[in-house]
Amino acid sequence: MTSRTKPYSVGQNQRQETHALPSALQRRRQEALERYLAGDPIAVICHEMGCAKSWLYTWKQRYQVTEPAWFQEHSRRPETTPTKTPAALEAEIVRLRRALSPDGSGPVSADVIRDHLRQHGGDSLPSRRTIYRILNRQAKEVDSHQKTGTKIYKRA
Repeated sequence: MTSRTKPYSVGQNQRQETHALPSALQRRRQEALERYLAGDPIAVICHEMGCAKSWLYTWKQRYQVTEPAWFQEHSRRPETTPTKTPAALEAEIVRLRRALSPDGSGPVSADVIRDHLRQHGGDSLPSRRTIYRILNRQAKEVDSHQKTGTKIYKRA
């Protein structure tokens, strides 16, 4: 089992450190580094432990005596998403959809919503595809809250 198939052991969180016992993978990292520090050649360690040299070099680089949790996996999730559509703009798109079709009689196209945003001088104008994705995501959220039973589909 590698860190990619099971990045966090039970009780761990991406943002919070845990003081639980190290997992088998973490003990394996520690053992590999202890052997390296004892003077064993990297090729021998990797051959006997069944790991790639790049794996051992990664943990060799992260190893720091002053940091006790050096052997724990780091999150690969980005800190921010700078290109994400602002929540205020998403709310405005959903509000426009409801305003343009208050009774829900017909769908409102992304082009119509984009034209309204352009006419009312929005700071940034999202693409039609972005508007479409926002509306689909909002529709799925509404559908999931309104579902009360299982739909039965029949073949024609």
